[in-house]
Amino acid sequence: MSPGRPIVSLAAALAAVLVAGCTKSASSDIRRHGATVWSTSVEWPFSLAVDERDAVVTVSRNRVVDLDTARGRERWHADLHHVTHHDPTVDADTVLISADDRFVALERDSGAQRWEASVGEHAGGSALARSAGMAIAFVTTERGVIAALDGGTGATRWSVRVPGDIYGTPAVDSAAGVAAVVWTAAEDRLRVFDLATGAVRWETPIDPGATAPVIHHGRVVLGEGKGNFEARVVGRDLASGAEHWSVAVPASFESGLTPGAGGDNVSVADHFGTVTLVDVRTGQPRWQTAIREPVLDTRVVLTGNAVALRTYGGKVVILDRRSGRVVRRVDPAGFPVGVGVSGRRLVFAVRLARPDRVEAIALP
Repeated sequence: MSPGRPIVSLAAALAAVLVAGCTKSASSDIRRHGATVWSTSVEWPFSLAVDERDAVVTVSRNRVVDLDTARGRERWHADLHHVTHHDPTVDADTVLISADDRFVALERDSGAQRWEASVGEHAGGSALARSAGMAIAFVTTERGVIAALDGGTGATRWSVRVPGDIYGTPAVDSAAGVAAVVWTAAEDRLRVFDLATGAVRWETPIDPGATAPVIHHGRVVLGEGKGNFEARVVGRDLASGAEHWSVAVPASFESGLTPGAGGDNVSVADHFGTVTLVDVRTGQPRWQTAIREPVLDTRVVLTGNAVALRTYGGKVVILDRRSGRVVRRVDPAGFPVGVGVSGRRLVFAVRLARPDRVEAIALP
Protein backbone atom coordinates (compact mmCIF):
# COMPACT_ATOMS: atom_id res chain seq x y z
CA MET A 1 0.00 0.00 0.00
CA SER A 2 1.19 3.48 -0.82
CA PRO A 3 2.58 5.42 2.16
CA GLY A 4 0.91 8.61 0.87
CA ARG A 5 -1.63 10.55 2.89
CA PRO A 6 -4.77 8.47 3.54
CA ILE A 7 -7.94 10.07 2.24
CA VAL A 8 -10.51 7.41 3.08
CA SER A 9 -10.73 4.75 5.80
CA LEU A 10 -10.77 1.25 4.36
CA ALA A 11 -10.22 -0.89 7.44
CA ALA A 12 -12.93 -3.35 6.38
CA ALA A 13 -11.25 -3.97 3.04
CA LEU A 14 -7.89 -4.49 4.76
CA ALA A 15 -9.42 -7.00 7.15
CA ALA A 16 -10.72 -8.98 4.21
CA VAL A 17 -7.24 -9.12 2.73
CA LEU A 18 -5.58 -10.35 5.92
CA VAL A 19 -7.65 -13.54 6.23
CA ALA A 20 -5.39 -15.19 3.66
CA GLY A 21 -2.47 -17.36 4.85
CA CYS A 22 1.16 -17.36 3.81
CA THR A 23 3.20 -20.31 2.48
CA LYS A 24 6.87 -20.37 1.46
CA SER A 25 7.84 -22.05 -1.80
CA ALA A 26 10.47 -21.68 -4.51
CA SER A 27 9.53 -23.99 -7.38
CA SER A 28 7.93 -23.26 -10.75
CA ASP A 29 4.68 -25.02 -11.67
CA ILE A 30 3.47 -24.52 -15.25
CA ARG A 31 -0.32 -24.89 -15.32
CA ARG A 32 -2.95 -24.42 -18.01
CA HIS A 33 -6.24 -24.91 -16.19
CA GLY A 34 -8.77 -22.22 -17.02
CA ALA A 35 -7.01 -18.98 -17.95
CA THR A 36 -3.78 -19.61 -15.99
CA VAL A 37 -0.79 -19.83 -18.33
CA TRP A 38 1.90 -20.27 -15.67
CA SER A 39 2.43 -19.79 -11.97
CA THR A 40 5.84 -19.57 -10.31
CA SER A 41 6.15 -19.76 -6.52
CA VAL A 42 8.23 -17.07 -4.82
CA GLU A 43 8.61 -16.13 -1.17
CA TRP A 44 6.75 -12.94 -0.19
CA PRO A 45 6.80 -10.87 -3.42
CA PHE A 46 7.20 -7.19 -2.66
CA SER A 47 7.00 -5.30 -5.97
CA LEU A 48 6.81 -6.08 -9.69
CA ALA A 49 7.66 -4.73 -13.14
CA VAL A 50 6.59 -6.41 -16.39
CA ASP A 51 7.42 -5.91 -20.05
CA GLU A 52 7.21 -8.02 -23.20
CA ARG A 53 10.13 -10.24 -22.15
CA ASP A 54 10.41 -10.42 -18.39
CA ALA A 55 8.70 -10.05 -15.05
CA VAL A 56 11.07 -8.57 -12.48
CA VAL A 57 9.91 -9.22 -8.90
CA THR A 58 11.48 -8.20 -5.61
CA VAL A 59 11.23 -10.98 -3.03
CA SER A 60 11.19 -10.74 0.79
CA ARG A 61 12.82 -7.30 0.48
CA ASN A 62 16.22 -8.96 -0.02
CA ARG A 63 16.25 -10.46 -3.52
CA VAL A 64 15.42 -9.54 -7.09
CA VAL A 65 14.22 -12.32 -9.41
CA ASP A 66 13.85 -12.12 -13.20
CA LEU A 67 11.28 -14.50 -14.77
CA ASP A 68 10.67 -14.95 -18.46
CA THR A 69 7.04 -14.12 -19.27
CA ALA A 70 6.67 -16.98 -21.74
CA ARG A 71 6.83 -19.77 -19.14
CA GLY A 72 7.61 -18.14 -15.81
CA ARG A 73 11.08 -19.64 -15.56
CA GLU A 74 13.84 -17.86 -13.65
CA ARG A 75 16.48 -16.21 -15.81
CA TRP A 76 18.54 -14.86 -12.92
CA HIS A 77 18.36 -13.60 -9.37
CA ALA A 78 20.37 -11.05 -7.41
CA ASP A 79 20.64 -10.61 -3.65
CA LEU A 80 19.84 -7.02 -2.73
CA HIS A 81 18.94 -5.91 0.77
CA HIS A 82 16.13 -3.60 1.85
CA VAL A 83 14.27 -3.06 -1.40
CA THR A 84 11.36 -0.66 -1.02
CA HIS A 85 7.73 -1.11 -2.05
CA HIS A 86 8.31 1.03 -5.16
CA ASP A 87 8.19 -1.03 -8.35
CA PRO A 88 11.40 -1.78 -10.27
CA THR A 89 11.94 0.09 -13.54
CA VAL A 90 13.17 -1.75 -16.63
CA ASP A 91 14.31 -0.94 -20.14
CA ALA A 92 16.27 -2.87 -22.76
CA ASP A 93 19.53 -2.70 -20.80
CA THR A 94 18.77 -1.94 -17.17
CA VAL A 95 16.77 -3.01 -14.12
CA LEU A 96 16.61 -0.13 -11.64
CA ILE A 97 15.74 -0.96 -8.01
CA SER A 98 14.69 1.36 -5.17
CA ALA A 99 16.40 0.05 -2.02
CA ASP A 100 16.45 1.76 1.40
CA ASP A 101 18.54 4.93 0.95
CA ARG A 102 19.92 4.13 -2.50
CA PHE A 103 19.15 3.10 -6.06
CA VAL A 104 20.79 0.08 -7.64
CA ALA A 105 21.16 -0.55 -11.37
CA LEU A 106 21.41 -4.18 -12.53
CA GLU A 107 22.32 -5.49 -15.96
CA ARG A 108 19.12 -6.55 -17.70
CA ASP A 109 20.50 -9.79 -19.16
CA SER A 110 22.37 -11.12 -16.12
CA GLY A 111 21.32 -9.29 -12.96
CA ALA A 112 24.94 -8.25 -12.33
CA GLN A 113 25.22 -4.98 -10.42
CA ARG A 114 26.28 -2.05 -12.59
CA TRP A 115 26.23 0.69 -9.96
CA GLU A 116 24.76 1.80 -6.66
CA ALA A 117 23.92 5.43 -5.87
CA SER A 118 23.13 6.71 -2.39
CA VAL A 119 20.32 9.25 -2.07
CA GLY A 120 20.65 9.67 1.70
CA GLU A 121 17.03 8.87 2.61
CA HIS A 122 14.12 6.60 1.71
CA ALA A 123 14.38 5.93 -2.03
CA GLY A 124 11.14 6.38 -3.96
CA GLY A 125 9.90 5.90 -7.51
CA SER A 126 12.01 6.03 -10.64
CA ALA A 127 11.97 6.01 -14.43
CA LEU A 128 14.51 5.23 -17.15
CA ALA A 129 14.94 7.56 -20.09
CA ARG A 130 17.34 8.90 -22.69
CA SER A 131 18.22 12.55 -23.24
CA ALA A 132 20.62 13.91 -25.86
CA GLY A 133 21.76 10.35 -26.53
CA MET A 134 22.56 9.68 -22.86
CA ALA A 135 20.90 7.06 -20.66
CA ILE A 136 19.34 8.63 -17.55
CA ALA A 137 17.98 7.10 -14.36
CA PHE A 138 15.42 9.62 -13.12
CA VAL A 139 14.90 9.02 -9.39
CA THR A 140 12.97 10.50 -6.45
CA THR A 141 12.95 10.11 -2.68
CA GLU A 142 9.90 10.22 -0.45
CA ARG A 143 11.21 13.38 1.26
CA GLY A 144 11.39 15.42 -1.94
CA VAL A 145 14.78 14.83 -3.59
CA ILE A 146 14.67 14.58 -7.39
CA ALA A 147 17.76 13.60 -9.36
CA ALA A 148 18.94 12.57 -12.80
CA LEU A 149 21.68 9.93 -12.59
CA ASP A 150 23.97 8.78 -15.37
CA GLY A 151 22.52 5.48 -16.58
CA GLY A 152 25.97 4.00 -17.13
CA THR A 153 27.74 5.02 -13.92
CA GLY A 154 25.13 6.28 -11.45
CA ALA A 155 26.89 9.65 -11.19
CA THR A 156 24.56 12.57 -10.41
CA ARG A 157 23.93 14.85 -13.39
CA TRP A 158 21.66 17.18 -11.45
CA SER A 159 19.64 17.12 -8.24
CA VAL A 160 17.01 19.34 -6.56
CA ARG A 161 14.82 19.16 -3.48
CA VAL A 162 11.20 20.25 -3.65
CA PRO A 163 9.24 21.47 -0.59
CA GLY A 164 7.09 18.40 -0.10
CA ASP A 165 6.85 14.60 -0.12
CA ILE A 166 6.88 12.47 -3.25
CA TYR A 167 4.92 9.22 -3.14
CA GLY A 168 3.81 8.76 -6.75
CA THR A 169 5.89 7.34 -9.58
CA PRO A 170 7.43 9.98 -11.88
CA ALA A 171 6.74 10.01 -15.62
CA VAL A 172 9.28 10.63 -18.40
CA ASP A 173 9.17 11.33 -22.14
CA SER A 174 12.52 10.75 -23.82
CA ALA A 175 11.40 12.25 -27.14
CA ALA A 176 10.43 15.52 -25.47
CA GLY A 177 13.34 15.33 -23.00
CA VAL A 178 11.16 15.92 -19.93
CA ALA A 179 10.05 14.33 -16.67
CA ALA A 180 6.91 15.02 -14.59
CA VAL A 181 6.70 14.77 -10.79
CA VAL A 182 3.86 15.34 -8.31
CA TRP A 183 4.55 16.24 -4.67
CA THR A 184 2.36 16.77 -1.63
CA ALA A 185 2.74 19.76 0.71
CA ALA A 186 0.66 22.66 2.03
CA GLU A 187 -0.04 23.19 -1.67
CA ASP A 188 0.36 20.11 -3.84
CA ARG A 189 2.09 20.70 -7.16
CA LEU A 190 2.96 19.18 -10.52
CA ARG A 191 6.32 20.14 -12.03
CA VAL A 192 7.82 19.26 -15.41
CA PHE A 193 11.62 19.20 -15.59
CA ASP A 194 14.12 19.27 -18.44
CA LEU A 195 15.76 15.84 -18.23
CA ALA A 196 19.20 17.01 -19.33
CA THR A 197 19.57 20.06 -17.08
CA GLY A 198 16.94 19.94 -14.34
CA ALA A 199 15.53 23.29 -15.48
CA VAL A 200 11.84 23.78 -14.71
CA ARG A 201 9.80 23.75 -17.92
CA TRP A 202 6.58 24.60 -16.04
CA GLU A 203 4.80 24.05 -12.75
CA THR A 204 1.21 24.25 -11.51
CA PRO A 205 -0.75 23.74 -8.28
CA ILE A 206 -3.03 20.69 -8.20
CA ASP A 207 -5.77 19.40 -5.94
CA PRO A 208 -4.50 17.29 -3.01
CA GLY A 209 -6.22 13.99 -3.84
CA ALA A 210 -4.08 13.29 -6.92
CA THR A 211 -2.61 10.33 -8.79
CA ALA A 212 0.88 9.98 -10.18
CA PRO A 213 1.23 11.56 -13.65
CA VAL A 214 1.40 9.84 -17.02
CA ILE A 215 2.73 11.39 -20.25
CA HIS A 216 1.05 10.35 -23.50
CA HIS A 217 0.64 11.97 -26.93
CA GLY A 218 1.90 15.36 -25.80
CA ARG A 219 -0.26 15.50 -22.68
CA VAL A 220 0.49 15.20 -18.98
CA VAL A 221 -2.53 13.44 -17.47
CA LEU A 222 -3.41 12.84 -13.83
CA GLY A 223 -6.44 12.52 -11.60
CA GLU A 224 -7.04 15.36 -9.14
CA GLY A 225 -9.53 15.57 -6.27
CA LYS A 226 -10.32 17.48 -3.11
CA GLY A 227 -10.49 14.46 -0.81
CA ASN A 228 -14.24 13.98 -1.27
CA PHE A 229 -16.61 13.65 -4.24
CA GLU A 230 -15.29 16.60 -6.23
CA ALA A 231 -12.68 15.25 -8.63
CA ARG A 232 -11.57 15.22 -12.25
CA VAL A 233 -9.08 13.77 -14.74
CA VAL A 234 -6.99 16.57 -16.26
CA GLY A 235 -4.95 16.70 -19.47
CA ARG A 236 -2.32 19.46 -19.77
CA ASP A 237 -0.10 20.41 -22.68
CA LEU A 238 3.32 18.82 -22.19
CA ALA A 239 5.20 21.82 -23.57
CA SER A 240 3.39 24.68 -21.83
CA GLY A 241 1.29 23.22 -18.99
CA ALA A 242 -1.88 24.76 -20.43
CA GLU A 243 -4.98 22.82 -19.42
CA HIS A 244 -6.52 21.23 -22.52
CA TRP A 245 -9.38 19.30 -20.95
CA SER A 246 -10.85 17.88 -17.77
CA VAL A 247 -13.36 15.11 -17.13
CA ALA A 248 -15.46 14.91 -13.96
CA VAL A 249 -15.19 11.67 -11.97
CA PRO A 250 -17.07 10.52 -8.85
CA ALA A 251 -14.28 10.53 -6.25
CA SER A 252 -10.70 11.54 -5.43
CA PHE A 253 -7.49 9.59 -5.89
CA GLU A 254 -4.39 8.29 -4.12
CA SER A 255 -0.72 8.94 -4.86
CA GLY A 256 -0.18 5.20 -5.32
CA LEU A 257 -2.46 5.20 -8.38
CA THR A 258 -0.71 5.46 -11.76
CA PRO A 259 -2.91 6.02 -14.83
CA GLY A 260 -2.55 3.71 -17.82
CA ALA A 261 -2.00 4.81 -21.42
CA GLY A 262 -2.23 3.11 -24.79
CA GLY A 263 -3.30 4.05 -28.31
CA ASP A 264 -5.41 7.21 -28.09
CA ASN A 265 -6.57 6.55 -24.54
CA VAL A 266 -5.66 7.06 -20.90
CA SER A 267 -7.42 5.29 -18.05
CA VAL A 268 -7.64 6.34 -14.40
CA ALA A 269 -9.20 4.67 -11.33
CA ASP A 270 -10.46 6.71 -8.38
CA HIS A 271 -10.12 5.47 -4.80
CA PHE A 272 -13.74 4.30 -4.56
CA GLY A 273 -13.32 2.10 -7.66
CA THR A 274 -14.67 3.98 -10.67
CA VAL A 275 -12.52 3.42 -13.77
CA THR A 276 -12.63 6.09 -16.49
CA LEU A 277 -11.32 5.79 -20.07
CA VAL A 278 -10.64 9.09 -21.86
CA ASP A 279 -9.45 10.10 -25.34
CA VAL A 280 -6.11 11.69 -24.47
CA ARG A 281 -6.14 14.17 -27.36
CA THR A 282 -9.66 15.56 -26.95
CA GLY A 283 -10.63 14.71 -23.37
CA GLN A 284 -13.75 12.93 -24.61
CA PRO A 285 -14.76 10.29 -22.02
CA ARG A 286 -15.32 6.86 -23.60
CA TRP A 287 -16.83 5.17 -20.54
CA GLN A 288 -16.93 5.07 -16.76
CA THR A 289 -17.36 1.80 -14.85
CA ALA A 290 -17.84 1.43 -11.10
CA ILE A 291 -16.13 -1.82 -10.10
CA ARG A 292 -17.39 -1.27 -6.53
CA GLU A 293 -14.09 -2.03 -4.81
CA PRO A 294 -11.65 0.49 -3.28
CA VAL A 295 -8.54 1.13 -5.35
CA LEU A 296 -5.59 2.72 -3.55
CA ASP A 297 -2.36 1.50 -5.08
CA THR A 298 -2.16 0.16 -8.63
CA ARG A 299 -0.78 0.81 -12.06
CA VAL A 300 -3.67 0.72 -14.53
CA VAL A 301 -2.59 -1.25 -17.61
CA LEU A 302 -4.07 -1.07 -21.12
CA THR A 303 -3.93 -3.58 -23.96
CA GLY A 304 -5.66 -3.54 -27.32
CA ASN A 305 -8.72 -5.22 -25.79
CA ALA A 306 -8.51 -4.78 -22.03
CA VAL A 307 -7.98 -2.47 -19.06
CA ALA A 308 -6.68 -4.15 -15.90
CA LEU A 309 -5.87 -3.13 -12.33
CA ARG A 310 -5.64 -4.50 -8.79
CA THR A 311 -7.91 -3.55 -5.92
CA TYR A 312 -7.25 -2.88 -2.25
CA GLY A 313 -9.45 -5.84 -1.38
CA GLY A 314 -7.17 -8.28 -3.19
CA LYS A 315 -8.78 -8.72 -6.61
CA VAL A 316 -7.41 -8.31 -10.12
CA VAL A 317 -10.11 -6.78 -12.32
CA ILE A 318 -10.15 -6.93 -16.13
CA LEU A 319 -12.48 -4.67 -18.14
CA ASP A 320 -13.32 -4.67 -21.83
CA ARG A 321 -11.49 -1.69 -23.34
CA ARG A 322 -14.26 -0.84 -25.81
CA SER A 323 -17.26 -0.97 -23.50
CA GLY A 324 -15.87 -0.80 -19.95
CA ARG A 325 -17.74 -3.96 -19.03
CA VAL A 326 -16.09 -6.07 -16.30
CA VAL A 327 -15.10 -9.29 -18.06
CA ARG A 328 -13.23 -11.00 -15.24
CA ARG A 329 -12.68 -10.48 -11.53
CA VAL A 330 -9.76 -12.67 -10.43
CA ASP A 331 -9.52 -13.67 -6.78
CA PRO A 332 -5.91 -14.90 -6.32
CA ALA A 333 -6.58 -15.96 -2.69
CA GLY A 334 -3.98 -13.51 -1.47
CA PHE A 335 -2.92 -9.87 -1.88
CA PRO A 336 -1.74 -8.79 -5.37
CA VAL A 337 1.27 -6.45 -5.11
CA GLY A 338 1.85 -5.66 -8.77
CA VAL A 339 0.28 -6.07 -12.19
CA GLY A 340 1.57 -5.76 -15.76
CA VAL A 341 1.04 -6.95 -19.32
CA SER A 342 3.26 -9.04 -21.56
CA GLY A 343 1.74 -9.72 -24.97
CA ARG A 344 -1.67 -11.34 -24.41
CA ARG A 345 -0.90 -12.17 -20.80
CA LEU A 346 -1.68 -10.34 -17.58
CA VAL A 347 1.07 -10.93 -15.01
CA PHE A 348 0.62 -10.27 -11.29
CA ALA A 349 2.45 -11.08 -8.05
CA VAL A 350 0.59 -12.30 -4.95
CA ARG A 351 1.59 -12.55 -1.30
CA LEU A 352 -0.36 -13.72 1.77
CA ALA A 353 -1.28 -16.68 -0.43
CA ARG A 354 -0.81 -20.42 -0.67
CA PRO A 355 1.67 -20.29 -2.30
CA ASP A 356 3.04 -16.77 -2.70
CA ARG A 357 3.69 -16.49 -6.42
CA VAL A 358 3.94 -14.65 -9.71
CA GLU A 359 1.19 -15.73 -12.10
CA ALA A 360 0.28 -15.12 -15.74
CA ILE A 361 -3.26 -15.42 -17.07
CA ALA A 362 -4.59 -15.14 -20.61
CA LEU A 363 -6.18 -11.82 -21.56
CA PRO A 364 -9.30 -11.51 -23.73
